Order: sequence, then C-alpha cells, then structure tokens
Amino acid sequence: MNYEALLQAQKDYFETGITLPYAYRKQQLQVLYTTILQYEQQIYTALYTDLKKSQEEVWITEISMVLSEIKYLSGHLRNLIKPQRVPTNLVNFPSRSYTLYEPLGVVLIIAPWNYPFQLLMNPLVGAIAAGNCVVLKPSEHAPATAAVMQLIISKAFAQAYIS
Repeated sequence: MNYEALLQAQKDYFETGITLPYAYRKQQLQVLYTTILQYEQQIYTALYTDLKKSQEEVWITEISMVLSEIKYLSGHLRNLIKPQRVPTNLVNFPSRSYTLYEPLGVVLIIAPWNYPFQLLMNPLVGAIAAGNCVVLKPSEHAPATAAVMQLIISKAFAQAYIS
C-alpha cells in the first residue's frame, strides 16, 4: 500500500470541506452504528479467536461502549460543534468572544492489543464527530479482530475518508 498516496488522498478529501457539515457527520456516525451491528457476530468470533473473550465480555467491554459513544455524540453533536461563548477580557470589552472547534484534518489512531475493537473504534467515533479524516492502525496482536474492523471500515466508508 502506498501510504503517501493514501495520506494525500485523505488530505484532498478533507480540503473539499465535505466532512464539516453537521448532517454529514451525523450520517457517518449512523453508518458506523449500523455497520457495527451488521458485523456483531463476526466481532464476537474475532475477539474469541484473538483473546478468548466471551460474547458477554465482548458486548460489555467492546461493542456496547462504542455503540453508546455513537449514540451520545449523535444526540449531542449539534451542541458540541457550535461555537461556545466564553468571557471576554477587559482589553477587548465590549466585544463577544467564542471558542470555535474545528477539525484537525487527517488523524492517525493506533489501537493496543488488549481492547483492540473498542480502543480503535471509540477514538474513531470522536474523530468522525469532529469532522476529521482518519487512518486506523489496528493491533498486530489481534489479527482476526483487525480483519473484521477492516471489513467494517471498507463497507462503511470511502478509503479517502477513513482507511
């Protein structure tokens, strides 16, 4: 894989501004939510193969946490992305001051081995909500889980957006 070309494609995709609108971010969160549910059984199997985790443990420590994060951010996204009013200092009085949250552009997320699904997907949820493009690096110590996550990401998103 040519990583320089991938990175450039993601930078170009971000520069189009498509990831910035509220509607796009919310839609992408919903796409991720439904895709995770579609591959739930494969996630159970992969995490059992890699780490011998039971279905109950996978649900509690991996999948439900990601789905809860998606639900929370989907429900609060509008308020999280709007400018937040902050106090103005005396030098600039009587003006108004705001903190405006803007995406970084392209971000890299690296997952550890012990919670390979949750610790890759939870930051991905935040990155999508923030309007970033994302490169994901799953743990090499959980190859079955990495393969399922690759399948989920490739089905849900364009490679220029999330890979």
